[in-house]
Amino acid sequence: MNLDVEHLETLLAVVDAGSFDDASIDLGVTASAVSQRIKALENRLGAILLVRSRPVVPTDQGTRVLRYARQMSLLSAEFSAEVASEQPIAVAVGVNADSLSTWFAPVFAELAKYEDLSCEFVRTDENRGLELLRTGRVSAVVTNAVDTIQGCTSHKLGTMRYRAAAKSAFAQRYVPTGNAAELVHAPMVVYDREDPLQYDMLKQVAGAEARPAAQVHHVPDSMQFVAAIEAGMGWGMVPEPQLLKASDLRVLDEQWFIDVPLYFQRWSVDSKILGRIGDILVTAARDHGLHLLA
Repeated sequence: MNLDVEHLETLLAVVDAGSFDDASIDLGVTASAVSQRIKALENRLGAILLVRSRPVVPTDQGTRVLRYARQMSLLSAEFSAEVASEQPIAVAVGVNADSLSTWFAPVFAELAKYEDLSCEFVRTDENRGLELLRTGRVSAVVTNAVDTIQGCTSHKLGTMRYRAAAKSAFAQRYVPTGNAAELVHAPMVVYDREDPLQYDMLKQVAGAEARPAAQVHHVPDSMQFVAAIEAGMGWGMVPEPQLLKASDLRVLDEQWFIDVPLYFQRWSVDSKILGRIGDILVTAARDHGLHLLA
């Protein structure tokens, strides 16, 4: 089935902008023209592609078409760059906050060498990044998912080791002898309500029925999460690279750690740009902060 490229680009614009009106501004056409293009694409496919809410949300069928549209847009941009001087190729990559805050600086240094590339890094949890890949929001993602989703390839990056840590004064007050019962009853800092690491640590050291203290703080920023622990608000699972830079954090027990595997998943399209980004990430992960996967 042949699909109109202009219609696919319009679909991308509407989803990215969040509305028909905003997409019309980005595309430089009227809102009516945007609506007609989307309608024509839906008629061609025989399915509704967008829920007309605000922001606009793709339907299940729309998600599949959206992913195809992004792939076509990427390959088209790469081809145009090969045959003529064009604008930089735009690529979106999903990355978890801890990676951005620890081992990603060398990635930025390498990408800065390429004038033909415009990157959008979408911050996401390593547990939820695959959804961005499935929906076509990003072309690649750093994820802890071992299984490769259909239509993608996966490359091992390494493991991010997290250790139970706290401010020295906090540790002396709440976990003076370093036993599991003390850890269970100590105040705790958690990244957000989707973050399982602290709860997994409690189960690991105190059993599946372990429940944390009533005082739990949620700090949804990688750098400020560590800052909250350094301030003495509670204990938390801190990435090793951040531990090395912290001024007053103490590892509560050398055996209290969790290894989170990280993989680079990307669309399995013949894209030099995605291949280049993958190579840069694999090298940076190997050389800066991640343990090698077995």
